[in-house]
Amino acid sequence: MKRILLLTACWLLALPALAQIDAYTTWPYYYPDFQQGTLTLSNGQTRVMPINIHLLKGDLHFVDEKGIIQMAPAGQFSAVQIGEDVFRRVNGYLMKITPGPDDKNFVAVRSLADLTALNETGGAYGVSSTTASTQRITSVDMPGFVNTSHMEQFQHRESGKKLKIKKEFYVVVDGQAIKASKKEVTEAFGADRADAFKQFLKKNKINWKDEQSLLKLFDFLAQ
Repeated sequence: MKRILLLTACWLLALPALAQIDAYTTWPYYYPDFQQGTLTLSNGQTRVMPINIHLLKGDLHFVDEKGIIQMAPAGQFSAVQIGEDVFRRVNGYLMKITPGPDDKNFVAVRSLADLTALNETGGAYGVSSTTASTQRITSVDMPGFVNTSHMEQFQHRESGKKLKIKKEFYVVVDGQAIKASKKEVTEAFGADRADAFKQFLKKNKINWKDEQSLLKLFDFLAQ
C-alpha cells in the first residue's frame, strides 16, 4: 500500500510537466515520470496504465502491477494518449501527432535523444576532449530499463548526464510519412504539381518545424 501511494504521488507531481522533456542517460524518457495514459489496442479495446515513451528506441514502456518497467509490444496497440498528447507509431517509432483532415493524414513529431550533441567535446557539457574521448555514450551504453524496478530507476533518474532532445518533423499523407522539408515534400507531391506547389508556398509561408504551420500543406492537397 505504501508503494502504491508513493507511485500515485509521483504521478500527481509530474502531471503539470507533461509538455516538458527533461531526460538523462539514466532516465531517457519523454515524461518526468510514468503517466496514467490510455492505450488503444489493435482490437479496438482500451487500457489505462502508467506509461512513458523511451527517447532512444521510440518504444512504449509501462509499469506493471508489481512496480516493474515493461515494454508494450508494438503490434498490440495502435495509439497512445497521455493527457492531451496523442502518439502513433510512424516509421517504427512512437511520435506525437497533430490531427489533420482524417486518420491517414496528420503531422507527426519524433522527439529523440541527441547522442551526437552529448558526445561533443568542449561543448555545453563542460567535458574536456581527453575525457570525452573515453566517455562517449552510445545507444548501447544506455540502460534498457525493461524488467527493472520503476521506483529504483526513478530515484536515480538525475544521476546520469542530461540529454539534449532533438525533434524530427513529418507530414503523413495517406499513411506515408514525408520528412518535413521543402525538398522532400515537393518531391513527394510529384513533378506534375511542382509548379502549383511553388506558387502555394509563395502565398503560404511554411515553418517546417512547427506542427500548426505544417497543417497548411493539407490545404494544398485538398485543391
